[in-house]
Formats: sequence, C-alpha cells, structure tokens
Amino acid sequence: MMDEVNEQRSVVMACRQAGPGGVASSRQLRVYCDSWRHRRARSRAERIRAWVKGPAPLFGFLLLALACSSASGGGSGVGGSGATGGVSFGGSGGGGGVIVTGGAGGGTQTGCSAESQFVYVIDSAATLYKFDPPSLLFTPVGTINCGAGFLDTPFSMAVDRNANAWVVYTDGSLYKVDTQTAACSPTGFTPGQSGFVTFGMGFSTDGAGSTKDTLFVSQADALGTSKGLAIIDTQSLVLTPIGAYDQTNARAELTGTGDGKLFGAFEGSPYVVSQIDKNNAKILSQAPQSPVQYPPGASNFAFAFWGGSFWLFVGPGTSTDVFHYDPSAPSTTKVSSVPQVIVGAGVSTCAPLKPPE
Repeated sequence: MMDEVNEQRSVVMACRQAGPGGVASSRQLRVYCDSWRHRRARSRAERIRAWVKGPAPLFGFLLLALACSSASGGGSGVGGSGATGGVSFGGSGGGGGVIVTGGAGGGTQTGCSAESQFVYVIDSAATLYKFDPPSLLFTPVGTINCGAGFLDTPFSMAVDRNANAWVVYTDGSLYKVDTQTAACSPTGFTPGQSGFVTFGMGFSTDGAGSTKDTLFVSQADALGTSKGLAIIDTQSLVLTPIGAYDQTNARAELTGTGDGKLFGAFEGSPYVVSQIDKNNAKILSQAPQSPVQYPPGASNFAFAFWGGSFWLFVGPGTSTDVFHYDPSAPSTTKVSSVPQVIVGAGVSTCAPLKPPE
C-alpha cells in the first residue's frame, strides 16, 4: 500500500520541475500539477472567493443560456453515433450496445428525498455543484473543506440514496460530503487496500426493487490503466476486489441504477460506455462514444446515469465538455462546454430510470 501511495506522491514532485507549460500525459499527474500551480498562485481564501462568489454563479447562468440556445437552434452541439449493434430501451435485448430497462418515471421513489434526485459533480478546485439534466443547470453548493493534504484534490465521487456524496481524493482518502451544505467528514477508510489508491466509483442497488445499494469502485493508476472492479462496504469500510475486466484495462468512471445495473465509461479513442456484470467484472455490452475523443490518461472525466440517459463530463484537463448519450436513439451529443475542470460525478439510485413525463 505504502509503495503505491509513495509512488503517487513522488510523481507530484515532477510538477516542481515542470514549467508553467509542463503538462503530463497522465490525467492524475495533470490534476496534481494543476492543483499545485493553482494553490501557489492563490491563497485558499482567494480561491474560494473566485470560484463561489465569482465564476460559480456564472457557471449556472452560462449553462442555462446554452440550453436555451440549443433549444432555439442556435447551439453548436456535436452529434454522434451510440452503441454498436442493437440498443434496447425499456426491454430486453442482446448483442452489442447498452441496454437500459424501464422502471420508475420522473417521480420521487419511496423513501427518497428530493435532493437525491439530482446529479452532483465536483471540480478540481473542490467545488460541489448540483446538476439538473433537463435544464442543464449547474447550481453551486459550496467548496468542500475535507482537510486533505496541500497537493491533494478530489479524484472521483459517488452519491448514495441518502444524498450523501462519497469523495475520494488523489491520496486515496475517502470522505463523506453533505450535498446540501458541502460539509465534509472523514470516513476512516484506509487508502491502498488491495492496491486501490484512486478509483472511479458509483452506487448500484442490489437488484430491481431493492432499496439497498452497494458502492462499486474501479481502480485507476497514474498511467490511466485499471486493475479492475471492487466493492467498498460503507459500514466496515473494507474494500473487496471482484476481478479484472475481461475486455479492457482502461480507467473507468462508474454509475449505477435503481434497478440494479452497473455501467462504466472507459477511457479510449473513443470513450466507451459499457454495462458491467457486478458479480465478476465481465463486460456485458459496449457502446463506443464517437464524439468523445480525448487522449486516454490525460483527460478529466466523470459519468452519471439519469432518466434513461448517460451524461459524460470530459475535458483536456483545463475545462469540461458535457455530452448526453441517449441509448434509445442511439445518439451522443455535446450539449455544452464549461470552464470548470469536472473530475467527479455522482447520482443516487433514487434517480429516475425514465425521462420525466
């Protein structure tokens, strides 16, 4: 465990020798370097004022304007193909492509709060946003202060059915964040269990109709590759490996659904959305995302399912493009671009399985 932690921390030291234009090929190193340069240039108080009181409200306004522009025909969306082979929405199917089954509509499920219906994202500056897919509006919640190390920044995020965000940092520390207040508390999770220091993450219910969900994580190393899938028991905080993926070793971000499914967005040229067998990490289906073209290992990205569609937040490490993948079409469209570097997204299994009516 310590070898992997020390390896990541030693990688950061390369930032001190890279000039202002020094950009690493590794996404993880890029995040470290961006944070290091950012924090040297500003004090923490100045950073909070700049993001929360300045650009953050503009972020929501900008996305709302983009949504209106797109609806009126003035947008600059990029269309693309969806799954390879047949894609089924609302039923069973086979072959290639991602299958999304039916289920609850846009209403709140039993025992779920209104706050658990949204997608949440976090950027490299540790600012938490609430994202409303129908309006494309990002609303700033606040900047989380988890007491992480000076060089450590958020790496990925998942949200449970109680609307708590689970945020893993670049040093492997795992925190729980209140999505209404941005208040952060440590979990006591031990980083580096089974070689999982940093990882993509997402909750999935234990089956259709179940209200119990499980936290799945996909290991990610500094080179952009992955050892595979595991689960974290949110009570004992013990990580248990499931296995390596059978068709890829690319880094992935995960998202789950209220009917017990698990999906991953895997880095590549192009990125690929896949359904994953939760029992053995086998890839059940694949949907290449032709418009999502970023250098593997060098991009910031996040992934979430909501209302029958997938949302990919991907960028070159300096900004983020937002893509909407509708598996029923199938089509993938770039719906907006924002200046924030989004590194994590989470949605609870209370989120709707179908578009709101």
